Amino acid sequence: MSMDQLETIAQDATFQVQCAMCQIDWLRSVLHVLEDRLKNAGDQHGSNLANLAIYNADDWHNALDGERESLEKRIDSAAAAPQKAASRNRGAGGAA
Repeated sequence: MSMDQLETIAQDATFQVQCAMCQIDWLRSVLHVLEDRLKNAGDQHGSNLANLAIYNADDWHNALDGERESLEKRIDSAAAAPQKAASRNRGAGGAA
C-alpha cells in the first residue's frame, strides 16, 4: 500500500471522527433542551439524569477530539517522514 493510500485512509478516519463529534454536538443540544424542560416541569430527578447524559456526551466529545488531534499529528508526521529521508539522502550525496 502506498503512502498516498495510507494518508487517504487516515484522513477518512479523521473525517469520521469529526462526523461523530458533530453527532454528539447535536445530542448535547437535545439533552440541554430536555434538561431545561424537565427542570421547568419540576422533575429534578429527570433533570439530573439529563445532566448526567450531557456530562457523558461531553466526555465522549472531548475524548474524540483528542483522538482526532492525535491522528492528525500522526498523519502529518508520517507524511513528512519520506520528505525528511529524501532530504537527508540528498544532503549525504545520495540520489534523489
